[in-house]
Amino acid sequence: MNKDSINTIGCKQNSREDAILSSLNDVEGLTDILEKNFEDWSDFDKWKNTSAQRWIFARAMEICKGQKIDLRCNCCEYNYVIQSDFKNNLNQSCYGIKIAYMIEKIVDEIILAKANRENDGTYFS
Repeated sequence: MNKDSINTIGCKQNSREDAILSSLNDVEGLTDILEKNFEDWSDFDKWKNTSAQRWIFARAMEICKGQKIDLRCNCCEYNYVIQSDFKNNLNQSCYGIKIAYMIEKIVDEIILAKANRENDGTYFS
């Protein structure tokens, strides 16, 4: 995954010209999930909101296809957390950072699954 493939932006920031803009407000119930404690919202497979899961997975697939995405959280006016610091900033209340972290986890799982398929379940060629 490229270091600038995911960007979080606040409601007063502009999206990058070469990125797909995705607003967290477009997904019903997503903020309800993120208001729970870390153990609950970070376990993607246990989410009951399948439309939110599909939305996250679609963003992960965009990243896997080499596209860049900007996540607009609308809970912040400005967001300057860089992609390499998402995991270190999960204690913030920003929904964009939490979703960016989840997307990264899903991208990692997609990459691992692809590697397993290509190598008949092993990591050796």
